[in-house]
Amino acid sequence: MIQRIQSFYLLLGGIGQIIFATGTYFIYQTAQITYEITGSGISSSEGEIVGGDSKSFYLGLAVATFSMVTIFLFKNRKQQIKFSKISGLITIAELLFLVITYFNINENEIRFGFAGFMVPITTILFFLAHKSIKKDDELVKSVDRIR
Repeated sequence: MIQRIQSFYLLLGGIGQIIFATGTYFIYQTAQITYEITGSGISSSEGEIVGGDSKSFYLGLAVATFSMVTIFLFKNRKQQIKFSKISGLITIAELLFLVITYFNINENEIRFGFAGFMVPITTILFFLAHKSIKKDDELVKSVDRIR
């Protein structure tokens, strides 16, 4: 059903992924120019895109869409378990991307953007949803055994 706790976790995870896809990951400054690393690439304070690509933008939106689809699979718990686990694993890959990006920046002062904090939160939310769906599935199986 839509009102289950795992639906809430999946909804929050999807919203978090949208924030990740559209937000700023890191901000750093060289000489007099400030750079922002976002989902659509690296942009300077003058508004020019100076590098990067939009893979993380599309990946974040894909995971958000994936989690929204997972909410409506409430009649097929096995698929819902599989999709929530896949979403959690993809967010771990996003987290690895952020760590690698952080260590590849050769500047002394790097500030984290709000979107950089969303990936660990959404990872936790997807695994909480996975755990809740499994718990729900076990409850249904135990009731079936009693009949």
